[in-house]
Amino acid sequence: MAQSTPHPHPHLLHRRTITRVPGHDWPPPRWHAEHTVVDGLRWFARISPDQAGGPSSPPVVLLHGLVVSGAYFHPVATRLAETLSVYVPDVPGFGHSANPTHIWDVSATADGLARWMDARALRGTVLVSNSLGCQIATLLACRRPDLVARLILIGPTMDPAAHSILGQLWRGLRDIPHESPALWSIWIPDALRAGPWRALRTLHLGLRDDMVARLPDVTQPTLVVGGENDPIAPPPWVATIAEFLPNGRAIIIPHAPHAINYSAPGDLARIIRVFVAAEEG
Repeated sequence: MAQSTPHPHPHLLHRRTITRVPGHDWPPPRWHAEHTVVDGLRWFARISPDQAGGPSSPPVVLLHGLVVSGAYFHPVATRLAETLSVYVPDVPGFGHSANPTHIWDVSATADGLARWMDARALRGTVLVSNSLGCQIATLLACRRPDLVARLILIGPTMDPAAHSILGQLWRGLRDIPHESPALWSIWIPDALRAGPWRALRTLHLGLRDDMVARLPDVTQPTLVVGGENDPIAPPPWVATIAEFLPNGRAIIIPHAPHAINYSAPGDLARIIRVFVAAEEG
């Protein structure tokens, strides 16, 4: 896959830092919120830049999935921030970021994320993504390998065994009983901000993206993480994704659902730390 031309000097208009992060208890001073305007579009991110693990530790970017914002990364992000520099953006159109003039597909979102990472001078990151975010992450890894040193794909979509809007919605409904009830406090506000049209249109555009076709071009070390009780990205599909990756392997967390980063954060944080430490070594 052809690599796009890096954009080292994006049109950064304004950056405003806020001490307290709105939403789900991201405690200062470790965490702060930041609004960054890139190419005329405002991005919101939760940032914990202190590197307790030392300057050699790579930055970690946590990329959310469909409808939700980065808020549902809170349980695993707070654990990772004890030793790593962590960045949790909201993709425009979701969470506290601005709405783009049109609904972004996977390609547009990957390009937008690249410009935001350029604005923050993030290079050689560990890009951790969940659900639809995995499709964006793999495309960014192909287009801009300078930005992504390694990948962690959590519950990657879209399993071709349910390759329709109705099929995906049915699987989503089946996942709900396995998730932490506290996740509703994030799901509902995020869904209301996004709105039903943006949610369904983004799901439709995600179904049109053929992630499997580009997996052989993802050369970065990649860990594919699945939950034993995840009906959206079931274990056989997780294993298939890992097999297509030149440098990939899969791990299944027992009893975990789709939003592993919220409902099984302790297990996931340990897996991420071991993966980062092994690659550093």
